Amino acid sequence: MSTVVRTRGSDLRLRNVHPLVDENRRCALIYDLERTFVIEVPDRFQASLAGAITTADLDGPLGSWMKDEDLLTRDARRGWSDPHPDIAPRVTDVSLDMSGSCNMGCVYCFEDSIGSRIGRMSEETALAALDFAFKKTAGAKHIALHFGSGEPLLRFDLLRMIVREADRRAADEGRNVSYDLTTNATLVTPEIAEFLSTHPFNVRVSCDGPPSVHDVFRPMKNGRPSYALVERGLKLLMSHLPNHLTVNSVICGTTRLKDVWSWAKELGIRHYHVIKVGAYDSRNVTLQRAELARFRADLELICDDMFADLEAGKRPIDYQPISKVVRRLMIPQPITRFCGVAGSYLGVASDGKVYPCFRHLGLKEYQFGDVLNDVDDQKRVTFLKVEAADVDQRPICHTCWARYLCGGGCYADSVVYGPDKRKPQESHCPFWRAEIDTAIRFYDRLRRSDPTYCLELFGDDIDSLLEKSAASTPTFLERRNCS
Repeated sequence: MSTVVRTRGSDLRLRNVHPLVDENRRCALIYDLERTFVIEVPDRFQASLAGAITTADLDGPLGSWMKDEDLLTRDARRGWSDPHPDIAPRVTDVSLDMSGSCNMGCVYCFEDSIGSRIGRMSEETALAALDFAFKKTAGAKHIALHFGSGEPLLRFDLLRMIVREADRRAADEGRNVSYDLTTNATLVTPEIAEFLSTHPFNVRVSCDGPPSVHDVFRPMKNGRPSYALVERGLKLLMSHLPNHLTVNSVICGTTRLKDVWSWAKELGIRHYHVIKVGAYDSRNVTLQRAELARFRADLELICDDMFADLEAGKRPIDYQPISKVVRRLMIPQPITRFCGVAGSYLGVASDGKVYPCFRHLGLKEYQFGDVLNDVDDQKRVTFLKVEAADVDQRPICHTCWARYLCGGGCYADSVVYGPDKRKPQESHCPFWRAEIDTAIRFYDRLRRSDPTYCLELFGDDIDSLLEKSAASTPTFLERRNCS
């Protein structure tokens, strides 16, 4: 909300703010969208603040405090809107679907929904895709190649060839190249784990939690349980590149968050990302609003565990998206789009056709071109103006208080599962807001207890944080109410 308010003798504007209200209607924190600040509310105003903001009647001691905090201001309204691009952004990241197939039969499989299982990428297409990637990223000092969609380790032979050739080209051009691999880990061998650890790989393993959860949703293609194979490969990867390994768990409507969290702790995972299932609303795997209260309770339990680790001098699990929101508040780093789809990032199917990202592969409407003939950059621009519009221009998102910490949700989910490709998956929105609300409270708890906890959460030091902060923007350590 952002409006002119009634105060004695002046016209002041209330910044675009969101009061974080508890079950007793008390507001201990205000999130300022314009400055990406979290401001603590004095005890004497906590009972009345939310109501006063709703009625825009901010006078007396409350109004004076809000003026002091510059929440009541004469400044022009500040937003983080990213104007619609008229020129396609430079590409820095390219995803390759080498296998065009998978050895698992996940019940919520996104690729099955879009028909991207079209078979193996040939060596000729792979080399053409590398030509395309290096040409399209011209001028970028760093290029990232992603291997995902289906199961890329079905083509480990091709993966090694691509890495060898990309390393050579990057060295010849004086550029840096890194690699990202998303795998179900069932095919990981000591040889593969060693190869990944000796090259600049970040690896994501898809595993939905303990066997009682994982095997329900992620069986092998023949219907047999997959967990034992996944755990074997995961442990190999953990032993070879523990700091460059993230486990992705898809949470469905019947999954209890605290159960998968306990599993991740027991297994010793360092980076853990829980993703909301994308599915048609009619599917029984979708998240239901009735589950929101226990979802929030489990998030609070996770934050309590992370805090306890910090107090004990231990590095907690990097639990995303909680840690991502904390990071965005620390830097600060508000976002206006969920990801770099169609902008800095493009996806290449196993037949060489190019799409906004790997989650659009096979959707003919979204084919931008191919690796032999380049892409239509005007189609990229159009996609960024419509399907991947800035959150301030996206229906539903533009009025949501959490938009600069969420980014609007996955565009591929909107395109495939609808019902409106311009809008986020609305079933996800309450869960996003629960995560962001919990993360804001967690961030405030960290900085009030010991501001260095925010750094220890990520293994940062103050110098690196200051380097990442814009010179004109105070860091979390410099802002009022941080200590």
